[in-house]
Amino acid sequence: MSTKRLKIESEEQLRRLYMPFIKGGALFIATDDNYQLGDEVKLVLRLPADTEDTLVRSKVVWLAPKRSGRADERGVGVQFVDDKSHLRNRIETMLGHLGESAMPTATM
Repeated sequence: MSTKRLKIESEEQLRRLYMPFIKGGALFIATDDNYQLGDEVKLVLRLPADTEDTLVRSKVVWLAPKRSGRADERGVGVQFVDDKSHLRNRIETMLGHLGESAMPTATM
């Protein structure tokens, strides 16, 4: 199982990376590392305003390969598998006041 660290600096960055359409919640992680669907990832995450990291087991459910002119959007989507810290609920609570946005996300 690999480990990925992700520090999210703002609610807007979180909105861009969060994948609410994945059951249980997921985040997009920009990476050049090679992953396969189903690979396990230990995600060490720091949300905006958090003073400590959150650790959550996850698995790769989305692959975004390198595309011409869009290197910043190469990466993987990782679904929260063992969400003992209620990360999905915390993220959705944090993003709730933003409502629907026409701004693009990293995956859609």
